[in-house]
This record gives sequence, structure tokens and C-alpha cells, in this order.
Amino acid sequence: MSPLRSLLGQTAVYGVSSIVGRVMNFFVLTPFYTRIFTRGEYGVVTELYAYVAFLLVILTYGMETAFFRFASKAEEQRERMIIFSTAAISILTTSSLFLLFVITGQNSISEVLGYSSRPEFIVLFGWIIAIDTLVTIPFARLRLEGKAFQFAGINLLSIAVNIGLNLFFFLYCPNALENGNSFVTEFYKPEFGIGYVFVANLGGSVTKLIFLLPTLVGIRFGFSFRLFKTLLPYSLPLLFLGLAGIVNETFDRAAFEWLSGLPTEEAESELGIYGACYKVAMLLSIGIQAYRFAAEPFIFSLAKNERTEKIQGDVMKYYFIIALGISMAIICFDDIALLLIGERFREGAGVIPILLGAYICFGAVFNLSFWYKLNDKTLFGAFIAFIGAITTISLNVWLVPKIGYHGSAWATLAAYLVMMVVSYLLMRRFHPIKYELGPIFIYITLATFLTFLYTFIAPESSLKYLFAALVLLVFGGFVIIREKKQLKKYLHGKS
Repeated sequence: MSPLRSLLGQTAVYGVSSIVGRVMNFFVLTPFYTRIFTRGEYGVVTELYAYVAFLLVILTYGMETAFFRFASKAEEQRERMIIFSTAAISILTTSSLFLLFVITGQNSISEVLGYSSRPEFIVLFGWIIAIDTLVTIPFARLRLEGKAFQFAGINLLSIAVNIGLNLFFFLYCPNALENGNSFVTEFYKPEFGIGYVFVANLGGSVTKLIFLLPTLVGIRFGFSFRLFKTLLPYSLPLLFLGLAGIVNETFDRAAFEWLSGLPTEEAESELGIYGACYKVAMLLSIGIQAYRFAAEPFIFSLAKNERTEKIQGDVMKYYFIIALGISMAIICFDDIALLLIGERFREGAGVIPILLGAYICFGAVFNLSFWYKLNDKTLFGAFIAFIGAITTISLNVWLVPKIGYHGSAWATLAAYLVMMVVSYLLMRRFHPIKYELGPIFIYITLATFLTFLYTFIAPESSLKYLFAALVLLVFGGFVIIREKKQLKKYLHGKS
């Protein structure tokens, strides 16, 4: 089997839980939240989850990728388990310290974040973050060992518990309370409101931990300080790369109220609109996330393959083709995609194409990260991260007061674009890989042209769907004709 076919197969297997899980989450929870919450309430949820994403990156500090890198090089199972044990104990220690800090300082933290009346929200988030951080290495071990069904099953069960608890607290309990069900009053308090979103999330996180406990038994191999001194210098620069990604993705929402200069209620309303439209653009990220689950252990496993660079070049080209196709579909069928959010939130739809462009660049940055990860030069990742973070913060500070959440979207796109260009230039200087820039540029140009063509001349009737399908067929047909020979080789396992 050709390496590309192998990667596609792994993407399908390891990504299935991410795709199905996020689709279940997205197609149930986002439409649900944006219909039962006000814009301001959804803005609070958006802001707090921005902090969660940021802290998860800090508390994993690149250890997942370090585990992949060194465990994939280990020749014996015992050596691989010592690497797992050391990484897992390291994460367990830092997660426990973080949780202790949150519990003891909940009042001060909630006051700083503007939730002084709801310190219980902070404690709930502390538990969610600590548990989700702790299960990172066990999940990575399942991916490395190819235990696809176990990986997918645990993730899907966690999502199902989360969704089930949301429906229980926001549908069943209010109705039961109205009908005089005294049992519900024992544990359900309507005034807790959006707090039940976080309770449901915690239920999903605890579910993951329970089913991963057998994997955590592997920590009996103990903690190796010698090995830790090898893992940490590799992982810490990746922390900064991860932080740049989180800054690019969440800084705009976490700092929106402060940057916008709007009154609190109006700022939360605007943030709710932006957060909901961001969810629509994240339809593309579902595929990217599935690809990332498969690509990292796959590329590391090919580290000794003399054709690794050729494979990376092909993967980059096909990544762009698929990402562009998904983005075109979202834009051309935008009125269908917007059904995922309530009507009150759809006025921000103009940011969706901008955010799709940002996600495409984000995936390219991930592809361009392998040259320094495989060569143990992760300090380059830290440098690229720093450039991206500075771009995000400075453009948000400049644009948000002028054009609101549209400024946040443009800042996100600019940051990932800059990171992509810097990553490519550094790669050309220190570890040249031959990417097919000509075909990639042609596909980007064609996709952009067809999308603009559709936007300006598509009829305002049911015929627009026919026109949208035609646009996608033109793009797909062009790709098939141009890539026919190479695709045949991959399909027959000859490349």
C-alpha cells in the first residue's frame, strides 16, 4: 500500500471519533445553545471556553508530540512504556498542582475574570481542564498503538454523555419543574443557568478518565529523570507553538470585551454572534482535526524512510485540494450551514469566509511543522509561534475598536498566513522540502475565482443550489483531470 493511501486510511480510522464526535456536538449543541440562550449568555460560554483552550495547551506543554517522537523511535516495548510513564506522571503532577491552585484561589480568580458572583464556574472549569489534560497522554498511547476502536469509542461515549446531560438539564429538568416534579428540585436549580453547560462537559470529561484508567496503569514503570531531561527540551518549544495557535484562535474572543470598548451587555452580544459564526467555520476544522490525529504518528513512523520528504510534498498538495473543496462547499451552501445557528446570530455570516481562509493556513502551518519536529529543532516552532502571537495581538488591538469582530476575523487570517510564510521560508533555508507550489497556487486561484463567481452571479432562488453544485463539480473535475495519473498510482499502491 502506498504511504498516501495508508495516511488516508489512518485519517479515516483515527479521525472518526473526532469527526463524528464534533459533528454530534456541533449539530446538536450549537443549534441548541443559540436558540435557548441570549447573545450575552452565549458570549459568556464563548469567553470561558476560550480560556479552557488556552490553559490546555499550557498544561500539556508539548508533551504529547514529544511522546510520539521518542516512543516511535523506541525499539523495545519496555522502553516505550517508560517513556509513556514519564510523560504521564509529568502531566499528572502539573495538572494536580493546577487544580489545587484553582480550588484554593477560586474567589480571586473569578473576581479577576469578572465572575465574582459565580466562583463555582471557575471550580468546574478547573476540574474539566485538569481531567482533559491528564487523559492527553493515554489517548496518545492509543493512537501510537493503533487501538482505533478503543480511541473512537471512548471519545464518542464522552460526547454522548455531554450531549445527554445538556438535554437533561436544559430540556427535561425545566419541563419536569413546571409539571411539579419535586424530585428534580433536589438537584436542579434554574438560577444556575448556563452553569449546567459546564456540568455536562465535566460529565463527559470524567467519562473519558474512567475508561482510560486501564491505560494509566502503565505509569507503574515509574518516572525517569534522565528521560524527562530529554523530553522537556523537545516539548517546551512546542508549548509556544501551541500557545500561538490558541492566541490566534481565542485571543480575539477572550479579549473582545476589553478591546471593543463597548458596554458589557453589548460586547457580550457581539461576542455571541462572532462565537456562533466561528462555529460554522469550524466545520472545516473537523476534517483538519481528523487529519492531525492521523498525520502526527504517521509521519513520525516514516522518519527513517528515504521518501519521507516526497510523501510530505504530496500530502501538502492534497491537503490544500481537500481543504479548498470543503471551504467552497461551506460558502456555496452557506444558507444551509447557517441553519446550525439561530437567526439572531446570522448577521455575522460575513466573517465565515475569512475564518475558513484562516483554517486553511492553519492546516498548512501544521504540515510545515514536521521538518523541525523530525530534526529535533523545535525552537524554530517557538520562533514561528512568537511571530504569530505578535501578529494576532497587534492586529486585534488595532482593528477590533474600528470594525468589531470583523477585525478579529481578519487578524486571525493574517496571523496564520504570516506563520505559514515564515514556516516555509525557514524550511527552505534549513531543511528544504520540495512542495509543488505551482499546482497549489493554481488550485487556490481556481477555488477563489469560482467562489467569487458564485457569490456575485448565483440566482436568488432554488436554482442557486444547482449553480453551487456546478461550481464544485468544475473544481473537482479540474483536480481529477490534472491529478489523474498520480491518483491512479496511489490507488494502485505504486507510489
